[in-house]
Amino acid sequence: MASVHLNSVGKTYPGGTRAVDDCSLSVEDGEFLVLVGPSGCGKSTMLRMVAGLETITDGTISIGGNVVNSVQPKDRDIAMVFQNYALYPHMTARKNMEFALKIRKIPRDQRRARVEEVAGQLGISELLDRKPAAMSGGQQQRVALGRAIVREPQVFLFDEPLSNLDAKLRTQMRAELKTLHRRVGTTSIYVTHDQEEAMTLGDRVVVMHEGRIQQVGSPMEVYEHPANRFVATFIGAPTMNILEGSLETRGGRTVFSGNGLEVDLDAPPAGMNGGSVCLGIRPEHLALSEQGTIELDVEVSEPLGDMTDVAGRCGDVQLVARLRRINPPSPGDRVRLVIEPGAACCFDAASGNRLD
Repeated sequence: MASVHLNSVGKTYPGGTRAVDDCSLSVEDGEFLVLVGPSGCGKSTMLRMVAGLETITDGTISIGGNVVNSVQPKDRDIAMVFQNYALYPHMTARKNMEFALKIRKIPRDQRRARVEEVAGQLGISELLDRKPAAMSGGQQQRVALGRAIVREPQVFLFDEPLSNLDAKLRTQMRAELKTLHRRVGTTSIYVTHDQEEAMTLGDRVVVMHEGRIQQVGSPMEVYEHPANRFVATFIGAPTMNILEGSLETRGGRTVFSGNGLEVDLDAPPAGMNGGSVCLGIRPEHLALSEQGTIELDVEVSEPLGDMTDVAGRCGDVQLVARLRRINPPSPGDRVRLVIEPGAACCFDAASGNRLD
């Protein structure tokens, strides 16, 4: 196992497209780090630079304390699991998993023992004599994982490995990946555009946008204390409500007002009095209350079992609330809502950065 360090890493493609811009990041030995962001944000390019599949325009990458900018992929002691599995179609699962060990001239009996051990861990022993065409997508992904694990590399790299699976199988494979990491403990970097995967898998999460790192932290740190408006709206589903307006003090109260809506804030930004801001409220932090000052005219009601997503208008503002264990309101109803104490956050209207 090894740590991975990126120091001011950048990537510019021919033609001037800047895919990754001045990114610095440390992945600790044994950590499971997730890079998450929308398509085109640079997360896969960053992973491929760690793997050596993309050249680095500027900066340095170190693995296990050694700078690897000029080291060939095969010599970096990493194993990569791809979105499309990348199995050799003419080989059985056993031969696919043995291939890297064979290249390293590991004796045949040791190769077989190692493959059978890992196949047992992944529950694919019965697949070892099948070729990829005779396997489901989930089975192929397990074989691809097994091929990476048998190598016992310093670092695992995962490039959206679950995106081709159906929702149920993705959930199952997420749990298996987490269990596998606890057992093996190898440093892992995982790329996904799915924020649910990022939140459930990562020891830490790196949120990227337009080639830059926006925030690094534990899943709950990123969720509860987003660094800026982009992180706040990207992480979480339904997405955070963002209201544009201003803050002012009235008789010892701090009031947000905008678009015909006024909300008392129990935890306003320190020293903030006046000026344009954006108020962020997560849907699950809105609750029904007869004393609520937010009157929502319901347009859409979506029962989800133990909760209901309600969308509608409050003055000129569109809001979404996730309400717990209620009789679902119907379109046309008016409900009164209150923000849970300390749950709202404010962002600077110009920069989008969070105001504390």
